Amino acid sequence: MLTPTTVDVLIVGAGPVGLITAIGLEQQGVTSLIIEKRYRDEQATYGRAASLFARSLELLEQVDLTEDLVQEGFISRGGVNFKDGKRVDARGWNLMYQHSKRSFHDYNLNLRQRYTEDVFRNRYANQGKTVWEGWELVQFSIDTTPDDGCNISAVLNHSSLGEKHVRSKYIVGADGGSSTVRRLASIAEDVDPTTHQWIRIDGKMSTDMPNADVGFGSIATSDYGHILWVKTDKDAHRIGYALTPSLLAKYPHGISIEEATAEAAEGMKPFKLSIDRIDWWTHYKIKQSVVKQFQKEQFILLAGDAAHTHSSGFAQGMNTGVHDATNLVWKLAGTCKGWYEPCVLESYAQERHAAATHLIDVDKKAAACISGDIPKEYAGRGKTAGELVTAIFMENVGFNIGLDVSYESSVLTGTASDITVKCGGRAPDALVYEPGTQLPIRLYSAMLRDGGFGRWSILVFVGNKATNSGLYSLMTETLSKLVKRHPGMIRLITILGNATGSAWDALGRSAWGKFYLDLHGKAHSGYGVDLSQGAIAVLRPDNIFAFGTDLKSCGEVGAYFEKFTLN
Repeated sequence: MLTPTTVDVLIVGAGPVGLITAIGLEQQGVTSLIIEKRYRDEQATYGRAASLFARSLELLEQVDLTEDLVQEGFISRGGVNFKDGKRVDARGWNLMYQHSKRSFHDYNLNLRQRYTEDVFRNRYANQGKTVWEGWELVQFSIDTTPDDGCNISAVLNHSSLGEKHVRSKYIVGADGGSSTVRRLASIAEDVDPTTHQWIRIDGKMSTDMPNADVGFGSIATSDYGHILWVKTDKDAHRIGYALTPSLLAKYPHGISIEEATAEAAEGMKPFKLSIDRIDWWTHYKIKQSVVKQFQKEQFILLAGDAAHTHSSGFAQGMNTGVHDATNLVWKLAGTCKGWYEPCVLESYAQERHAAATHLIDVDKKAAACISGDIPKEYAGRGKTAGELVTAIFMENVGFNIGLDVSYESSVLTGTASDITVKCGGRAPDALVYEPGTQLPIRLYSAMLRDGGFGRWSILVFVGNKATNSGLYSLMTETLSKLVKRHPGMIRLITILGNATGSAWDALGRSAWGKFYLDLHGKAHSGYGVDLSQGAIAVLRPDNIFAFGTDLKSCGEVGAYFEKFTLN
């Protein structure tokens, strides 16, 4: 195997987070090498993470992976909840789907991690890249002495191929809860080991529980906690439950797969459970942890389970990893290309550490209640553990599904005038039209049509052509200079609030960037833009709303970018 002595980024760990990061970097012309100490057939075959939420699917669109994923998984737009054999609709999964309607991905995609990774590996292979399997990181150090533009010297080892030396600008640890990068970098964790233990079983199984194939099910029990039921990909389902104190006492020396399936059938009663094939199962102890640093000494970065671990109670594992990877990739790529001051990459650590810390706080409460325990802060409320699961989920539902994850305190978060969207929060999506066509296109999709991965988007909401076309012409020269100063970094979108025959007819000149019509006013109203006034919205490459101003104050857009860009 030929070894490149120099790459931009060395990625350790070829799970979803490592693969997304590598794919995203390659899309932006940043070279990467991804290593995985285990061979593919040695890894857990089917299990682990199994569901992607709405915001994760939006974020994966930024690296062009969502379309391939939805071809493989099960689209779930509903869930069922039972207690004592009776359906309880006013709780649980159905409430989550109501909150997902803000996204055009108003569903969950149920796809087991093995198949998710297959999609990612195929895309990586299509980029002409290969995961280096069987290679283990032995040691690395920060070394800027050689005049090669790199900062990291790493030593890799393979049991049969020997030792390799790699130089890189950055190293990313995406190598799971037992991260070698984290250990070698001496990055400390805040750890809560907990006493909770859970069972998860995947395979071909059936039940007479009503509506068992809508996507998700939850059964409140006294002896098994909240039983999880998931319709996954192909012909498989997943069932999961807690090993409550009574079950742990029943199996003091551990539980076998035969015993685990028997208990699953018992917990499903009064419904029947039949298991025809077992693909994968696990009995695991929940550990909740978050590292003290997502970034160390500027060039060492952690993401995914290497940075935080938690239960699977609210299906946050891969979803949180997707947020990490898509937050990191555009900042790291732009930094490697010389676009940004160091504060941009530092914002990855700041933003994602805060999000992970909040996630762990929620997960501690949720995992306890799912296991049948009531956390101290909820004692005395007169609610059962099952009722508290629903309460905790609903208190945090927007965060849980990712649509309300926000970064208010980030260096990249500016101010907004003439726009009502919260700076640092998700930018709204909407349907707009190209001139002439009667088929709408999503605003998110329109922004990606240029194929420019990792680009910022400046949206100019012109509003009503009769009142704002003059302002548009005055604004164009100012913003065009900004775009020319940062080639390849910024895309331009003009959105008119009414019908017209052409951009020239509406604006008295050619449109700035791509030109779209907001025929029903949903894009303007989604951003809180007055049609009589118009406004400018600046969106980060991960479609986080960063800055907004009125058309007259277009010079402030350049001042915003000057805070963190080079050149």
